[in-house]
Amino acid sequence: MNEALLITSGKGGVGKSTLAVNLAATLALMGHAVVLVDADTGLRSLDMMLGLENDVVYDLTDVAEGVCKLRQAIVPVPSVLGLRMVAASALRDTGSVSRGKMREIIGELKERFYVVIDCPAGVDEGFRIAASGAERAIIVTQNDPVCARDAERVKGLLERAGVTDVMLVVNHARRERLKRGETSACERLAERLDLPLLGVIGENDAFRIAAQKGCPLVLKDKETEQTFEAIARRLQGESLPLKPLGRLTLWQWLKKDYRDD
Repeated sequence: MNEALLITSGKGGVGKSTLAVNLAATLALMGHAVVLVDADTGLRSLDMMLGLENDVVYDLTDVAEGVCKLRQAIVPVPSVLGLRMVAASALRDTGSVSRGKMREIIGELKERFYVVIDCPAGVDEGFRIAASGAERAIIVTQNDPVCARDAERVKGLLERAGVTDVMLVVNHARRERLKRGETSACERLAERLDLPLLGVIGENDAFRIAAQKGCPLVLKDKETEQTFEAIARRLQGESLPLKPLGRLTLWQWLKKDYRDD
């Protein structure tokens, strides 16, 4: 059976959903059958980030309430062979999918797919519902005191929820700081949190532009693809040196058609 991986942050705005989309796409490109589950009830965004906003008919809440079969809520992602998505409800409140139903749905998905769950921001009931279906988790954070404290809090909550295989990704690292040894600082943060560090990702406006266009950046930029492939391989147990992701140049944006329409 496959596994269910929770992508969480505790704090919003650190790039959790961006990482979930690009990591799920990377795992699919590596040959896995992957389903990305949007667990952010009422605030769904993954359908737009994948260019599927006009393709969603049924969502996670519909499945939980018996409105449709699970297979009817699984939407293929045309741009990434092997990747599928289950959307959250855009209209219902958090709690419309119970913890028990979430475990049941994720369990059924694991029979066919590697499951990546995009957790809602915060540590309220939505977090607990999303975590109830997972065995492993990645905490996405930034290297600053507030985010580090949030990451520590989330780690404790995950452990109490029975998710003990927890890893760390540091996002939005500033390029100039990376040149001054920010990667080492991120490694020290991981040591303080006692978490394996899967990767350090530099801040990059191209992620936002790619999301607006409904296409994972790993499909557009070779360096991003290589960085996320390394994260995916570390996730699967390989030991690889850290290589932080930098910022695309303006020429790269224009060449790869990252212009806003």
